[in-house]
Amino acid sequence: MGLAGQTNVQSLGRLGGAGSTVVFENRYQGVKGSPYFWDVWAPGKVIVKSGNSDKNEVFANIKLKFDAYSNLLVAVIPQTKDTLQFGTAPIISFTLQHPIVGNSIDFRRIKEAQAIDPALSDAFFAVLTESTDIKTSLVKRVLKKKIDANFKGGYSAGQTYDEIVDESQYYIVHNGKMQRVKINRKSLLDVFPSQADKLKAYIVSNKLAMSSEADLIQVLQYFYTL
Repeated sequence: MGLAGQTNVQSLGRLGGAGSTVVFENRYQGVKGSPYFWDVWAPGKVIVKSGNSDKNEVFANIKLKFDAYSNLLVAVIPQTKDTLQFGTAPIISFTLQHPIVGNSIDFRRIKEAQAIDPALSDAFFAVLTESTDIKTSLVKRVLKKKIDANFKGGYSAGQTYDEIVDESQYYIVHNGKMQRVKINRKSLLDVFPSQADKLKAYIVSNKLAMSSEADLIQVLQYFYTL
């Protein structure tokens, strides 16, 4: 990462204020599953609001992980290999690039989310696909839930370990409105009733099971062409 990356990590940590803390990668030791969006350290970029001004600061050349369980961003400190987690309050958006696959994911706050739940105004959503021309996007709120070890009662009876599981939620933002969508055909068609017949025909002709994130992305990208 070099000197520039070291400086950026330190500066970003200072902007995080009291929420900036040096932590250790073993803090989830013994817990099955991962709290992170990606387990690997990803080259990233963070855009932060600069004080009380209207200007933003960009911090690039940083290796990051997004701790979706705690809703914290974590950066590696090159010299010590320790990790620095910092509060997300001043962060406007951030980008992660997978070091192996190479794809990049933008995370940002969605202003339309507040109409669904005021608590979502501070959440970060992964932008899976978007068309700025028709103001439509498919976004994912990356959620993680911890199931505690339990030897009696409930559906986790007999579970001898704590486990973090994925509970991500999908939303479509269209013409200033945000709606939650499930990964199935009916849920998607309900969002676009005027184009439902065309979308249904596309799904059938392409033999899409509508059971995966990739299927949702493909149909949204077709919708942009209508």
